[in-house]
Amino acid sequence: MSEDIKFEIGNKAEQLLFSVFDITTNRNHYPVKFRRLSDKLQEYALDIHSDVLDANSFKTDSPLHKAKRYDLQTSAITKCNKFLSLTKYSLHAHLISFATSESWTNLVHDIKFMTLAWRKS
Repeated sequence: MSEDIKFEIGNKAEQLLFSVFDITTNRNHYPVKFRRLSDKLQEYALDIHSDVLDANSFKTDSPLHKAKRYDLQTSAITKCNKFLSLTKYSLHAHLISFATSESWTNLVHDIKFMTLAWRKS
């Protein structure tokens, strides 16, 4: 894949990270009793961002580096699935609006499918 696409995945992961932190640190959206949920959403957003950037830093010049990159890409994809589950619950519990849910879901799906395509290449 070209460098532009990898950078685009990083940009989307960063957008997700900023949006999640902006909303989950607002007590009007996530009251204290939902602290564990907001912490997990933040953790998954951080992990997705970190895994994508770390995978991008590995060159594929050796089998070990290829394996590490593949593992990080797989980790990012798995965390995307977990994040989507928590987003679905947040919408169900009326902690976030439909628009926020749609925005997060679109970003996560973009990250997930771009990472799947990147991993396949």
